[in-house]
Amino acid sequence: MVYLYPEKTTEVVVKVGANIRVSDPDYEMGWRVVASPDGKLETSGKIYDSLFWEGIGWGEYPAISSGTVVGSLKVAGMITAQMKEMGLNTKEIADFNQFWLPKMPKTSFVRLTWLTTEEMNTLAPLSVSPKPDTMIRVFLDFEGLDSKVSIAPQVLPHYERMGFTLVEWGGLLKGGK
Repeated sequence: MVYLYPEKTTEVVVKVGANIRVSDPDYEMGWRVVASPDGKLETSGKIYDSLFWEGIGWGEYPAISSGTVVGSLKVAGMITAQMKEMGLNTKEIADFNQFWLPKMPKTSFVRLTWLTTEEMNTLAPLSVSPKPDTMIRVFLDFEGLDSKVSIAPQVLPHYERMGFTLVEWGGLLKGGK
């Protein structure tokens, strides 16, 4: 999901460096929307809260070498806390949880690893005009585990919102457990 928060109502063009399989609104060769400071997006006579896409980024997927392993009952609380730490707002976190929590593995433990803005800019670069002052892009790579494993702890970035802000979240379940 991509959210846009310009300082004043602005026409914004967003293009994703990915092979997009599903989108809402229709992606075509990119999205052209009128974005309002409250996050509302208008295109083709309809109002949206965000731009949704699923697909495969054109860049190389980073190796997973750090993260957090939690018991399955603590996944929702951990995700919410980590997203707050990175600077996402209540609505963005609620939307993420509504979309992804039902897809969480039904295993004893879950590994959570966040790809950062820099990694997402390599994996699925965004072209946005006008260019946002702040871009917060987070992507959860997660995997169901039958037992607790040791992994280097991930140090999460904190992103400050200044000026025209773009926020994007996404995710990928590894292994399909």
